[in-house]
Amino acid sequence: MAPFYVIGNLKMNLQSREEVAEYLSQLRRESSGKSFPNARGIIAPPSIHLGGFSHIPDGFSIAAQNMGWETKGAFTGEISPLMLRDAGVEYVILGHSERRMYAAETDELVAMKTRLALKENLIPIVCLGETAEERRCDETAAVIERTVRPVFSGLSPLFAERILVAYEPRWAIGTGITPSTADILQVRVYLRKLFSELYDPVLAERIAVIYGGSVKAATLASVSWEAEMAGVLVGGESLYPRELVKMMLDAEQTLGRSS
Repeated sequence: MAPFYVIGNLKMNLQSREEVAEYLSQLRRESSGKSFPNARGIIAPPSIHLGGFSHIPDGFSIAAQNMGWETKGAFTGEISPLMLRDAGVEYVILGHSERRMYAAETDELVAMKTRLALKENLIPIVCLGETAEERRCDETAAVIERTVRPVFSGLSPLFAERILVAYEPRWAIGTGITPSTADILQVRVYLRKLFSELYDPVLAERIAVIYGGSVKAATLASVSWEAEMAGVLVGGESLYPRELVKMMLDAEQTLGRSS
């Protein structure tokens, strides 16, 4: 059975080593004695704290929040995938809406980073989603196709099924607004159709698609398994280890019964 992903994006939080230590202490306390055979916890701390998360509890993996487009060289401020791997990172978030908005990252750059991550044995979490204006203009499908094709075009099936696709409607991030299950499911169906065209229906089912955008434990079911999503990308709530562990336990109870 494929795992259910609970990915915590800590963004530009945890301002000191003391806060990192306290966060990890809470995470250990909340997860102690618990088993997660069906859920996979992934934490993405700020890059400066990746080393501090090397002692993350069992059942959790580390992700980076971003990555450069080259392995080394004169690229001031960038982080190489080789550096990330050396720090114990397994996953990397690419093309997050905040990177696209504030750092002007393009679909082509995200595709370039994705291919480099795969080449260097990191698992990309590729984010995509429409703005409020694009949604009002009924352009959601067009935005998703425009984002997906540069990433997957010409990519081998072996690499394609390693990618996690995170649908994060930009109008929902940090707003407290949650799309309906039907809205999210509609995007899942469209992605399945698009992957079937690029590859085949079997692989289309194997490419994991997760949801991100104002995710809370109380709304977990409606934005994930009820919408045929393979997990969630959690923002603000991930600052509370108890909430992440609760989501993992809820997924275990629900998906464990259905397996």
